[in-house]
Amino acid sequence: MREKRAFKFKCFMTIFILASLLTLTHGVFAYSDNIASTSLLITEIYPNTVTKNELDEYVAITNPCAHSVNTGGWSITDNEGKIIFPPLSLAPGETIYVTRNASVFVGQMSIENEVGQIQTEGRFALRNRGDEVILQDKSGREVDVVIYGDSSYKGAGWRDEPLRKPGEGMIYKRKDRDTNQCNDWLLLPFGASYHVPERISFYGFATAFVSPDCSFSVLQREMDNASSSLYVNLYQFESPYLMDVVLDALNRGVNVSLLLEGNPVGGIKDEELYIAKEIKERGGAVRFSEDTFINHAKYAVIDNETAIVMTENWKNTGIPCDNSSGNRGWGIVIKDERVAGYFKEVFFDDFYRGKELLTDIKGLNLSLNTKVMTREIPEGSYAPAFEPLTLYCNFTLTPVLAPDTAMTSILGMINSAEESVFVQQFSTGRFWGDEANPFIAALIEAARRGCEVKVLLDSRDYNLNNWNDNDEAIAWMNEVASRENLELEAKLADLDSLGLSKIHNKGLIVDGEKVLITSLNWNANSIYNREAGVILENEEIASFYEHVFFHDWNVPVKGEREGSEGGAQKMRIVWVALTLIISFAIFWVVKWYKRV
Repeated sequence: MREKRAFKFKCFMTIFILASLLTLTHGVFAYSDNIASTSLLITEIYPNTVTKNELDEYVAITNPCAHSVNTGGWSITDNEGKIIFPPLSLAPGETIYVTRNASVFVGQMSIENEVGQIQTEGRFALRNRGDEVILQDKSGREVDVVIYGDSSYKGAGWRDEPLRKPGEGMIYKRKDRDTNQCNDWLLLPFGASYHVPERISFYGFATAFVSPDCSFSVLQREMDNASSSLYVNLYQFESPYLMDVVLDALNRGVNVSLLLEGNPVGGIKDEELYIAKEIKERGGAVRFSEDTFINHAKYAVIDNETAIVMTENWKNTGIPCDNSSGNRGWGIVIKDERVAGYFKEVFFDDFYRGKELLTDIKGLNLSLNTKVMTREIPEGSYAPAFEPLTLYCNFTLTPVLAPDTAMTSILGMINSAEESVFVQQFSTGRFWGDEANPFIAALIEAARRGCEVKVLLDSRDYNLNNWNDNDEAIAWMNEVASRENLELEAKLADLDSLGLSKIHNKGLIVDGEKVLITSLNWNANSIYNREAGVILENEEIASFYEHVFFHDWNVPVKGEREGSEGGAQKMRIVWVALTLIISFAIFWVVKWYKRV
């Protein structure tokens, strides 16, 4: 359940302070019953903080047992220094926090505390580039080990590669498991909650839609029906026409809250700032996310009963009011209170960590007085082909969130494929740093199991000079397919023939039964962003998106088509020339024979 999120706690007493400024804080930790343990566990590590001198770095130790544990003589070490705990009865579900400075830690956590002194040996400090945290019982036995970054630990307490090096402001948090491997842990922004994955079955309405065909009309209709609340989380919001729809909702008395990314690529545009200020001035609440990784989500919650999840930003290309131009993107409207409630909880967890509009956002000039927005409506050559599909029937839905669950959810979906996997994706690469892209590796494994695999990637918004981009990913998949004779094919979309601005979708269809609609690109950093999506299990919905996929797939890459046509034309010329030569030769042979 979501109430069992790993970071939820109420600190009620702090005891002991180290001469070296290390403190031990006693608190309550709402921990899952899924771990059957007879020992204390390390449950959080915060090594690379955002404060000066990192005085608020900490390690959390939790008692997941069904009985109290006396911490007397227990210790934690990084193999350089050691902190020895005093006698303290740690009740089931309670946590102690070991931190460098009591006042800084308590200020960050917004709690009250008392302090005292504790025994230390050497200097215990968490290195940003890598370290180990080892929990020992009173006999000195290692009972839990976590390593990260460039740690060289080789003991028996850890059975995997080290956890990824943490970015500034990122906290390691344990999931509901203890296998001494990387999959036990999440890397979340400071203050972020872990949202446990849920599989929700319901009987109700769902509407599938796509950009540029019908996304604007669907969004407009749903927001026009809002009567009490509208919560919107977006990476970018630059459409004046969608702004009008939100302002109309405010004028009707709808409670509007908007969360935007505070540091998008290229900075916040004047258009977005104007929209934010208009919504704020009309009574809406507007905040900008400032987490270490970006807020890349694209979803809305209406009246606590409708969730809209999309791959597209609210821009003229993402949600165009003229559907003759724009991006290819997918979206889904789900009318179910449990689904809406899930995304509402995620929204407000993120919203209240954001900065209010009237504060300084990374030096942004919030005094900008933009009075006029362009109302020009782009027109293009796309021929709309798809109307929204609304169904009233049984659905099974799984929310997909990054950094919480996206990695395992998406890989699990691909790994479950028995017949087919169709992918339409904006951006990916063959490698994630020094490692193979796990999503691409999973696609290749699906093909090796006998699945039909097709991958269609954007052909415009990637760097031709980049060695690890869409074209390299396609070349690699096709090379493996050719070498191993797999039913795997990957290609770039022909945007000019389709009339699309770009393939901005992040969609996946498995076995004609499951559809993934999410904001997550298949790049290394994406799984650490705030990304949002759903896996919907319904054959009719899957069939709808398959039709969209093959509409885009069956237009070949322009260069390939021209090359093919050029080759055919050359062959025709060669055959004509050969025919003429042969005819001419026969003519002279016959003429010569008659002379003879």
